[in-house]
Amino acid sequence: MSKNSKKPDVFGPDPLDARVRERFLSTGVLDAKVLEKHLSELPDVADKGESIDLRQPALSAAAEPDDEED
Repeated sequence: MSKNSKKPDVFGPDPLDARVRERFLSTGVLDAKVLEKHLSELPDVADKGESIDLRQPALSAAAEPDDEED
């Protein structure tokens, strides 16, 4: 293993991972200032993104009704 590779201090999810970030903020494992610094250092790649329109009925308030049986 290379000496330059960074090894995590603890086993488990990365506290900066967006999926678990709120939990770690609320329990004090992640400091809000550390998160703010991390987010400010991320590169802005919004112009490299591509928009894709997908119909997602589960996320809309008015889903189309199924075929009605008489």
